[in-house]
This record gives sequence, structure tokens and C-alpha cells, in this order.
Amino acid sequence: MATIKDVAERAKVSRATVSRVLNNTGQVTESTRLRVKAAMDEMKYRPNPVAQSLASNTTNTIGLMISSFRGGFFGDLMAEVQQVVDSAGKVMIVTQGKHSAESERAAIDYLINMRVDGLLLHVRYLSDEELITIAETAPPFVLLDRYVDALSDRCITFDHIKASDSAVEVLLKNGHTGIACLAGKLTKSKAKERFQGYANALTRHDIALDMDLVTEGNYTREAGYDGAKQLLLTGKPFTAVYACSEEMAAGCMDAFRESNIRVPEDVSLISYDSVDLCTFLTPHVSALHFPVTEMASVAGTLLMNRLREEGFSRPEHTHFDGELRLRHSVRKLK
Repeated sequence: MATIKDVAERAKVSRATVSRVLNNTGQVTESTRLRVKAAMDEMKYRPNPVAQSLASNTTNTIGLMISSFRGGFFGDLMAEVQQVVDSAGKVMIVTQGKHSAESERAAIDYLINMRVDGLLLHVRYLSDEELITIAETAPPFVLLDRYVDALSDRCITFDHIKASDSAVEVLLKNGHTGIACLAGKLTKSKAKERFQGYANALTRHDIALDMDLVTEGNYTREAGYDGAKQLLLTGKPFTAVYACSEEMAAGCMDAFRESNIRVPEDVSLISYDSVDLCTFLTPHVSALHFPVTEMASVAGTLLMNRLREEGFSRPEHTHFDGELRLRHSVRKLK
């Protein structure tokens, strides 16, 4: 098996030069770099990653923590971060925070113990104070869809309140005043923000908030189905529904179909979306698009900037707004 010494002799350079090429450190001319690479290929030399880590004080790994491995949202997020990580020549290690602060804490600790070079975190349950404390000792990290004032230079953010307000405004402009809401769990900050946007839009139009027309769920299709059934059982009239996730919009349509309620002829529907599930429903559902892939790409790029990786321009912006995608699920009332 070839060694660094063998490669150095074949390329007619010092072992230190071969090490600099392997670890991408120090000053090496392009012609010398190519000569060393050619020698490694000819001799089928395979570097020892443990030795490289010790020499460079890096592991060439990036840790990504997401809430769950389930669902298209997180699949798209992982795929986009993977592209950035690949382009940096690094390896991605993924953990899931599941659904508690304890699980998120354990997932982050695991990645830190793996000695990752940097972290990209989609955190839902840990407090701002704990994240600030983690920042004091952890590798460089970026927060995706989270704003912490003391860590503002490492946050990729989205205005959920404004986005929800815009979605509900579409229904209001089409004459709807009885608008139900399939909300997330209101103990969660982002779910609370989406609900706040809904409430703000109603208040601006002098429409009283009726909590009987609000259900809470976990953003799944089942939650949307159960929520829609619950709305129907109240017996209260409504002409439109705002679903705070595309999965819940799909479940809502399942429940309406069972009850022979047509969208949009009988009830209009608008949703949040992130992976275009709304375009696979019939009719295609109007939605406020949450740009998860764009945000994940910018988050990965910002992290590479914090790690001072070459070839990555600093992102032009780190805050995102939603995009209304109007389709066929909202009917204009006379």
C-alpha cells in the first residue's frame, strides 16, 4: 500500500507538500498540486481520514439537525444542504431533533462529539438562551428558520406572520368572512406565528376571532382530516379554510370529499406549502409558498462563509418572504 513518502518520491516533492495538497492548506502552486494528484492516482494512494483530521484539525464533516426524517419538507431541505456540502468537499452527518428540547439537545451534542467542522440547525424547541450558551463552545453554526437576536449574524429567517396574513388576505379579498383555520400546535413558536398572521388579517377587517373555527394539529395529513371533521361538527358556518401546512390541506380535502363538500364550490381553501404537494391535489390548491430549498441553500452557504471555505460568496440576503401561488381552490363570493 502506497504511503505519503512514496507519493512524495514519485512527484519529486517533499512529504510536507503532499500533506498540504491533501489537507488543502498552505501555499502550493497549481502545477505542483496537479503533479501530486497525478502521483496519487498512479499509485492508487488513499489518504487516511483520521490522520488527515489530526493534521488539519478538521474532520471535513458538517452536522445537520432537522426535526424529523419524515416528509417532503425535510427531504428537500437535506437534499439542498447536501449539494452545498458536496461542493465544499465535505461529508454531511444528519440527526433528528424529534419533538422535544431534550431530543434536540442530545442530537446537537452527538454532532459536536463527532467533531464536525460546523453545524446547520433546524431548531424548534430549544430556548434562545440555550442556543446562545451552545454558541459559546460549539463549532460554528447557522440557524435555519429561527431568529435569535444575540445570534442574528447566523440566522436564516422567514416572516411567518406576514406570510399567513397574506394568505388569509386572499380569502378576504374574495369576499370570505367565515374563515376557519387548521393551525399547528400553538405551543410551538412557528405555529403561533402562522396563527397570529391569520388573526391579524381578520382583525384588520373587523372580523371577530372565533376559536371554535380553529383547530390544532401536528401538520400531518391525519391532523388536517381530523381538524376538518371537527370544524364540521361545530355546526358553525364557514366558507373558507386556511390550512397551515400542505399536508393538513390534503387531509382537509379528504374529509370534505367524504362529506360531499366541494372545493371551491362549497368551501374555498388556501394553504402554506413548501414542496408543491398542493399542485398534486384536485383542484390545485392556492398556497403561500415557504421557500425551504432556497433557505437551505443560503444557510449552507452562510455556514461555509463562517468556516472560511473558499469558493463561496457571502449570501446577498438571509431573510425570506413568502410567495403567493394562486391556483384553483378559492372561489370569489358575490
